[in-house]
Amino acid sequence: MRLFAALAMILLVFLFWQAVDHSPERIKLAGGPEGGTFIVFAKGLAELLQQEQPDLKIQVTNSGGSVANLVAVEKGKVAIALAYAGDAYLGSQGLLNKHPAKFKNIQALGRVYGSTAQLVVFKESLIKTPEDLANRRVAIGSSGSGAAHSAERYFRILGLWEEITPLYLGYDLAMEELIRGRAQAVWQLVGAPSASIVNTNRRYPLRLVDLSELAEQSDFLLKYPFYSRALIPAGTYAGQTQPIESFQDNTLLVANVDADPQLIDTVLKSLFSPQGMQRMREIHPVGKDLDPQKGLQGIQIPLHPAAEQFWRERGLVH
Repeated sequence: MRLFAALAMILLVFLFWQAVDHSPERIKLAGGPEGGTFIVFAKGLAELLQQEQPDLKIQVTNSGGSVANLVAVEKGKVAIALAYAGDAYLGSQGLLNKHPAKFKNIQALGRVYGSTAQLVVFKESLIKTPEDLANRRVAIGSSGSGAAHSAERYFRILGLWEEITPLYLGYDLAMEELIRGRAQAVWQLVGAPSASIVNTNRRYPLRLVDLSELAEQSDFLLKYPFYSRALIPAGTYAGQTQPIESFQDNTLLVANVDADPQLIDTVLKSLFSPQGMQRMREIHPVGKDLDPQKGLQGIQIPLHPAAEQFWRERGLVH
C-alpha cells in the first residue's frame, strides 16, 4: 500500500512538472510605429540578442512611439524601450503634455543614435518654409510619439500650431495620406534615412524643408536644450542634392527600475560589442551613430544601476 502511494505521488509530481511552462520568460521590448526607425532598430536589437543569447526570448512590440513607450515602461508593461532623451527628461519632471504626473520608474541604459526632425513635401510643392504650412494638413506622427510632441513644440514656438491641422498618423500611414492628397506635408523625428520617406520617394519625388532657420530665430533651442542642430547630408535621399539643416534629439534605451540587472548588462554588452555595433550598422544606417563614446550623450534622467556599472567600467561614469 505504501509502495502504491509512493508511486502515485511520484506520478503526480511528474505530471505537475510536465504541466509547468519551463520556457524562458518572454521579455517585451517596445519599438515604434511601422515605417519609423524605432521599430527597425528594436527588431534588429532583438535579433542580435537572440543570436548571442539563444535562451533569451525577446518580444518586440509596435507602439505609438517615444511617449507611449515611456508610459508603458513606467507602468511596467514592457521591460525595455526606445525613447527620446527630451521626452524622458520632461516626463521625469512632470512636464509632458497629457502626462502631468512625474515618471518615477524609468531609468536610462544608454544613447544609441540621433533622431532628426524631417519635414517632407512633394518636390513640386509650393511649401518652401514651415510658415507656408498655415491652413494646411500636416501628418505629425502617431499620438503619443516623440515626433508628434516635437512637432507641437516646434510649431507652438513659431506661433503656427493653431494655424495647421495636425494629423496623428504613423509614418507609413502619413506617407499614404500625402500621396492621396489628404495631407500636404509629413513631419517625422527619426534616424535618417527614414524607411517610409525612402520608399515613397522611389515613386513620388519628395523634398525636405529646412527647419533650422526659424528654430534659430526663435527661442526653440533655448527652451528645449535637449534638441541640438543637425544636418541631413546631401544624398541621404535620392534626388537630394543639397544638405538640409534641422535639429535632432538623442534616442535612448530605457528600462523599468525593476528590470533584471543581468538582462541590462547582457543588452549593453551585446549592443556595444564590436560585433553588435557592426550588426546594427548592417540593419540600418543609424547604426553608424552607435558609439560607446556617445553612450551618455543627452541623458538627463538616472541610469539603471546595471547600466551605471557598465559605463563606469568604460570610464564614462566616475
